Amino acid sequence: MENRLNAGITHGDVNGVSYELIIKLLAENRMCDLCTPILYGSSKVAAYYKKAFNAETFNLNGVKDPSEANGKRSNIVNCVDDEVKVEIGKETEDSDKAAMKALKCALDHLDNQMLDILTLAPQGVNSFATEEADCFIDFLAKRYNTLDLMTIAVNEKLKIGFVTENVKFRDVPRFVTAKNVYRKLTLLDNSLRMDFTIQRPKIAVLALNPSVKGMGQDEEKNVLEPVIERARQNGIMAIGPFGAEEFFAAKLYEKFDAVLAMYYDQGMVPFKAMDVEGNAAYIAGLPVVCTTSLEEPKYNIAGQNVADEQGLRDAMYLGMDIFVHRVQNLELRKNPLPHYDIASNSNESDLNVEQIEGVKEEIED
Repeated sequence: MENRLNAGITHGDVNGVSYELIIKLLAENRMCDLCTPILYGSSKVAAYYKKAFNAETFNLNGVKDPSEANGKRSNIVNCVDDEVKVEIGKETEDSDKAAMKALKCALDHLDNQMLDILTLAPQGVNSFATEEADCFIDFLAKRYNTLDLMTIAVNEKLKIGFVTENVKFRDVPRFVTAKNVYRKLTLLDNSLRMDFTIQRPKIAVLALNPSVKGMGQDEEKNVLEPVIERARQNGIMAIGPFGAEEFFAAKLYEKFDAVLAMYYDQGMVPFKAMDVEGNAAYIAGLPVVCTTSLEEPKYNIAGQNVADEQGLRDAMYLGMDIFVHRVQNLELRKNPLPHYDIASNSNESDLNVEQIEGVKEEIED
């Protein structure tokens, strides 16, 4: 395959299941048919786990940077001190530092276009504190100096974004403002168009409160309903707000291209409960393509050779798809075709209203 993508993978927490997932993913070398895998981590730690799991077919080609990568093999950029101590089953100061060192090296190469995509293997949440960040998205926001970032969880049936992510539940209402919700709704709409090639995305907006028909639903009436109306006027096909329980129980998400949840657990709990394939997450709003597995480091099963690598594989597939979509859409935008509505003189706003009414009728049926 010519012009295959350079796909970076960070090694995550050396004491969790990350190396096990990576070994299972790369041992058969099938990923090389789709991309050039480049692991950012430690050759010494990789060799340790190779021996521990008796993974004879797992081999890595050592390189200084992606320009030296062998397209027919899995490669490794040895960017972590060889003295890093492996203590299987627990997050340590050493493992946190090793995870962040690999991540920063990979992001440097991604920013310099030496990598096309980057996928994170699971790392401990405390690792981001070494960079004075609360979580991965907070770390990226500071690195790229932007607030317009959002995790989009993706599987075969659902794409879901979040207004708030790393926020204590008691503080969530304070962040559900018209400005924040509209910004996240716009970000989700833009990503669906650019990164997933959905020309006119239909987005369901979840209510903050359990029942939008009950008493005292101030956030729905004063914030969400006006924001949804404003979004429609600006060409975003947003519908809602929907009570989360009814929305997921009735599988209304199947009628939409994506869902905007008000807080992380509101969307992620039903998302993870779905028995479907293709679970991964993508960070929207970045100038680069970065995806993550939804797996945790799972220290309780580390070293037992029972972890499932499918989530990491899905994250890499997602990154490759998004990269290709972005390239295609950038090319199309360079030479856009003029838009004419031959059937009528209706403009985009009129069409938006008609389509929204159609979706509403379908839901009510």
